[in-house]
Amino acid sequence: MDLKRAAEGLTVIAVGSVLLANTLGYLPWSVWWNVLSLWPLLIIAAGIDIIGRGTDNTWLRVLASLLVVGGLLYGAFLMTPSGRWFPFVTWGTSMDSTPFDERESHDADVKSGIAEIGGGVGEFTLGAGSDLVSAAGETPFDGPAFSTAVIGDEAEVQVSLGKGTTVWPSGTTARLDVLLDRSVVWDLRIDAGVSRTEADLSDLRLSALTVDAGVSDTSVMLGEISSTADPKTVPVHVDGGVSSIELRIPRGTQARVLVKGGLSAINVDPGIRRLSGGSDKHYETDGFYDGAAYYDIVIDAGVGSISIDLY
Repeated sequence: MDLKRAAEGLTVIAVGSVLLANTLGYLPWSVWWNVLSLWPLLIIAAGIDIIGRGTDNTWLRVLASLLVVGGLLYGAFLMTPSGRWFPFVTWGTSMDSTPFDERESHDADVKSGIAEIGGGVGEFTLGAGSDLVSAAGETPFDGPAFSTAVIGDEAEVQVSLGKGTTVWPSGTTARLDVLLDRSVVWDLRIDAGVSRTEADLSDLRLSALTVDAGVSDTSVMLGEISSTADPKTVPVHVDGGVSSIELRIPRGTQARVLVKGGLSAINVDPGIRRLSGGSDKHYETDGFYDGAAYYDIVIDAGVGSISIDLY
């Protein structure tokens, strides 16, 4: 019996089992961030395997495979308490979360803005409000990062949860709730990080949207595009990463969607029709024509699941 081959087969089964649990919803896709945080274990396993090959010791090579399997299962299950995604703090310790509430008042002179919002590690929501920008929540990290600048009639906004060391999970809470001025036309860039992200953009005016889903469970709700909007075409780019993504489009709003490559399971509303086959998938809402205002959506699928729905 070739024990090394058997151990390699066990490694493949373990990877497939975690991916199956992700796909069926028993584990969040974000567990892969836990697994990636254990990357030094792969170097140790590789070193043991090299020694095993050099000394023709099968048991050392089996041990290398078992270390990889053990690290995968530890990261996927033991580092994810109660199926939730917690921030990480220094090994063996816990950190207190500090509440925060930052805001910049509405400025009637501001007509457009660039907003870069980073979810970091934790829970993250984004929506529309009456202030130019507000950020509330709690974090155990050095943060939040909050800065605004107004030049003429344009604002530049940067908000993120903050960063900390990533070694061991605890019950520490990290949450970021951001509201952007609903009267401003935003070029919006979202970095979900490692988070559970809810972005309700239905009441925001967008000139462009970029979403880096990272390792997250991300939901993005788009709003209607005004027939008088400038520009009429709103580009949307989503980098899927290792994540579960739900993209919601208002029924009656036109959209063109390109899903590129990746290993994601894709579910599309019946009101959005597929145009072609191949590795890249093209979709359009019923009645689409490019003379009207529409969302031009490009999704780099990554690994995970993608749902495109009408509401």
